[in-house]
Amino acid sequence: MDTYITKDALLALGINLGDQDIDSLLAHLNDTVEERIGAEITESLSDEQLQELIDLQDNATDEEVGDWIAKHVPDYKEIVQDNIDIVIGELVDGADEVNQAA
Repeated sequence: MDTYITKDALLALGINLGDQDIDSLLAHLNDTVEERIGAEITESLSDEQLQELIDLQDNATDEEVGDWIAKHVPDYKEIVQDNIDIVIGELVDGADEVNQAA
C-alpha cells in the first residue's frame, strides 16, 4: 500500500493521538484514499481497458501496473491529489471529534 497521508501531515492538522491510534488512523485514511483512487480509475476506463488492467494486476509487478496506469490514465496524479485533499478535508471537518476520542 502506498502512503498518501503521513503522521507529520496529521500532526500539522492538529490531530493529536497516541502512536497506536495514529497508526490505525493512518492505515484507515491511506486505505480510503487508495480505494477512492481505484474506483475513480476504473470508472475512467473502457471495459476493454479495465479487463486489461485486471489481467495485469494478476500477472505483473507493481511497477508494470504503475506504468500501465501512467500510460492509460493521463490525469492519474490529479486523481491521487484530489482524493488525498478530499480525505484530509473530511478529517479536518471531524478533527475535534477525533481528538476527543483520544
